[in-house]
Amino acid sequence: MSQLVLETENEQNLKLIQELAEKLNIHCQLILGKVKLESAKQKEINGAIEFVKTFSQQNSSFGDAMTWQKAERQERPLD
Repeated sequence: MSQLVLETENEQNLKLIQELAEKLNIHCQLILGKVKLESAKQKEINGAIEFVKTFSQQNSSFGDAMTWQKAERQERPLD
């Protein structure tokens, strides 16, 4: 047995295809509803966003950035 899946935003076209299938004696099941498929690229982007969110919430292993900047920006003699 083989299956064919059709997706369209035009409900009238689906009904025409259903009528044709019935004339050809092909079992047809029409399912109307909104289906949102997430593309592979979108899944990759969402995964990267989740990684950045998780990474940004972890404590830094480099210490306090403010303390480091104050120490680095102290005036030094220009020898």
